[in-house]
Amino acid sequence: MTSKQKQFRAVILAALMVLSVFAGTVAFTGSAAAAADPGTLNLGSGEDSTHYINTDVSNLANVEVNDSGGSGTDDYFAFVDVNGDGYYNESTEPVATNDSAWAAGETVSFGDLNVGSLSTDTYTVYAVQNNSGTSFEDGVAVSGFSSNASTELVVEDNAPSLQSAIHYDNDTESGDSNVNAQLELAFDEDVDASTASVTLLDSDEEEITSASPSLNNSASSDGRVVFDLSKVYTQDISITYSVEDTAGNEGAVTDTDDAEDVTFASTTVKNNDGGNAYKGSNVAIVSASPATDIEIEGEDNYAFSGSTGENSQVFVFNTENSALGEYNFTLEGGSETTFEVRDLGLTLDIDDQNITTTDSVEGTVSANAGNRPVALQLYDSSDDEFGDEVTADLNGQGEYEFSVGDFTDETGSYTLEVRDEFSGVTNESSTINVAEAGDGEADFNQSVITNERGDIVKIPVTLSNTDQATVQIGSDNVGFEANVTVEDDNDDGKAVILFDTWAAIDDDGSNAFDVEDDDDSIVYTDSSTSIDNSVGTLLDAGDYDLEVRDADASDSQNAATLVLEERSTDSVNTWTAPSGTSLSDYEDLTEAVENGDLTQDSDIAHGDLVVAQINASGLGGLYEDEGADAFFGADQPVNFTVNQSEAPANREAYTLNLSSDNVKSVVGDADNDTYYIAFDTDSSEIGAYRGDTDVGIDDEDSLTANFTVYENDGNLSDSEESVETDFDLINAEHTLDDPYNVSNAAGQIVEGESDVAPGTEIRIRVRSADGTSPSFLKTASVDVTENNTFSTEFDFSGQNVGDEYTITVSNGPVDSSEEVDGTVVEGSNTTETVTDDVTETVTDEPATTDAPATTEAPATTEATATEEPATEEPTETSTPGFGVVVALTALLAAALLAVRRD
Repeated sequence: MTSKQKQFRAVILAALMVLSVFAGTVAFTGSAAAAADPGTLNLGSGEDSTHYINTDVSNLANVEVNDSGGSGTDDYFAFVDVNGDGYYNESTEPVATNDSAWAAGETVSFGDLNVGSLSTDTYTVYAVQNNSGTSFEDGVAVSGFSSNASTELVVEDNAPSLQSAIHYDNDTESGDSNVNAQLELAFDEDVDASTASVTLLDSDEEEITSASPSLNNSASSDGRVVFDLSKVYTQDISITYSVEDTAGNEGAVTDTDDAEDVTFASTTVKNNDGGNAYKGSNVAIVSASPATDIEIEGEDNYAFSGSTGENSQVFVFNTENSALGEYNFTLEGGSETTFEVRDLGLTLDIDDQNITTTDSVEGTVSANAGNRPVALQLYDSSDDEFGDEVTADLNGQGEYEFSVGDFTDETGSYTLEVRDEFSGVTNESSTINVAEAGDGEADFNQSVITNERGDIVKIPVTLSNTDQATVQIGSDNVGFEANVTVEDDNDDGKAVILFDTWAAIDDDGSNAFDVEDDDDSIVYTDSSTSIDNSVGTLLDAGDYDLEVRDADASDSQNAATLVLEERSTDSVNTWTAPSGTSLSDYEDLTEAVENGDLTQDSDIAHGDLVVAQINASGLGGLYEDEGADAFFGADQPVNFTVNQSEAPANREAYTLNLSSDNVKSVVGDADNDTYYIAFDTDSSEIGAYRGDTDVGIDDEDSLTANFTVYENDGNLSDSEESVETDFDLINAEHTLDDPYNVSNAAGQIVEGESDVAPGTEIRIRVRSADGTSPSFLKTASVDVTENNTFSTEFDFSGQNVGDEYTITVSNGPVDSSEEVDGTVVEGSNTTETVTDDVTETVTDEPATTDAPATTEAPATTEATATEEPATEEPTETSTPGFGVVVALTALLAAALLAVRRD
């Protein structure tokens, strides 16, 4: 440094002691101060000790200095020392002056200081006060003035560049109310966050939302800018943005084609919080300060060392290639947390990989977590998106059944990708081949369909290369014509139309059509008739033409004939079942027959269920329309009644007050022209009335079940039709031999008879008599067989000969338990049984070995007995089933329900 330069530096330091620092206006938001406007310059020390401008700034318009001690007549000059020699060079160095009169202590503002000619470099700007008689002119040294001030001016041409954009939820608490969605932008240099703006774009480059910096970042002067967002955006997003550095250089991406991708982290870890994420997703590790070092260790010896980055506080851990298990994160400064990577199990199950242009891609998305948003996107063979993205939520079971893609005239190879919206985990299907579909065809696949008038006719349709078919029923020649279009919604190539002939000409016939399978649907109906559509009028018996075609075709593709036959009223039968038996639908009835709980009988215990089986055709439509009400009431075309078979002297027969409200159930099996009405004669809701008088039902009454179809021309019957059957109510009893002796051996059978409904569970208890020692109690529970018998076995090998006991049989609709006494007799090779009052001794032949003979239980029972102290309560055991023979007998009885027509 030359002596002249040393002298100049000393003068400058002295001047800085004299001039006061300019007290400029500084804006704060939070705790950080905003950078100075690059178009202004406050000379002196402090807030503008170094001033940054961009090369596109042509003027410093507000150059100011504080006049702390000069006179009001002093002249002021400001210039840029371009060559750095401490001298003013008029031809090359910009200058601004102020020679106005100013009061001492006021702020002095210069005119424009033109800096447009400056190139990128660092310069010194001086302000000098002409109060020493020195004239400010070309070649004058700054050191020649008694007071001056200076600042460093940095001219830049360097726009800030985006290093990373990370979107995450900065609140690690669960629940939407705790979401603190943030977007962090990290730049390669210090920026003025108050100048920052950002616009979020979706995958189609359409604007989602715009945002301004968070309040606590608005005055940031480092390279990190944080934006608060109103929600977490789980889909693929990108951004356009604008920001200025501290010199006013603008960094911006405004063209959506150049939008910057945003990294989304579905899970956030900070403040020593643990957590878990699904493999394939991103985890945001948030530190307290930028440039934080991070160490990661995994159970599989995985190790990684990294950093959040110079101007970022977020490290993104991508789990795509990470093994499942726990990972330990250690942040610089000692903060540690444990994190677990799990398998989401996101899968695609495609129903058919080979489809046609009339089909859609169908299948199921499944995952190891439910209620999660997913997105489905088809891609063609060039990996370009095909069609619109489909979004949905997995159900609580972690599944979603989908149908995507419209391939009309679009053959080729495709793949389907599913993305878990929140974690970003994806899975892709194997190739889906789409071929050109052939012409649509529809067929009945049978030439004649037969049913009775009044019933519901099933019209089967098969479809090929189409999902809709139109069926025409009848013609003008028969006074009835209907057109109905059915859609094969589940694309299984078939549909069954239900044609309700009861409702065919009621009103406009719009209620006459339905589908058998809920996966199909009726999409159009139209019918016309010249038949009188007064209430109850039915289509006549006869032949009706059927035609079917693809819904887009104009000509018939197949024909058949619907034959409607006259209906009939055939019979009524009675069955019985235990009162607690479930008979709510046809499946219950079938199961009860197979289990032996529903049997045909005309002697029914008072308190058991009576099940009337009505065999009559042509009632399917009526039952579909009215349900249980169809069989009761004066307004119905049919009626079911139960009356006393024979009236007492001088009395009328009473009638049971049956209705749809007090019977146990009404079940229709229209396919087999069979209907079942179950009721309990012991129900408090069912009364027996002689006129208006409630007379009650006697235990030993005979009753008649009657089913009548009333006369009504053109309706169900042109003349009244009635069928009936008689059945007796009985006072049920359990009976067994008295006395009932057994041997002191295992496998001793206790058996008897019962009047209750087969399938009724009864309890058998054997209790030792007073004075018998040791005392004993044996119990069992068995079901009454279809032959109205019961049987079980007990082990008396631990009892002494001569021990006395009482056998009690109870349960079911009986007035009182049956009790008989018995005695344990000698076992060995004899078994004593008792018939009435005669004791019969049966002597077995000696066995081929020395082992004693035993009495075996019959194959029709599986019940077992338990032996307990006499002071304890009985323990029940059940008897499941009655063997193959009994099951076959029940199935043969079930055949009486009806014979299914082809």
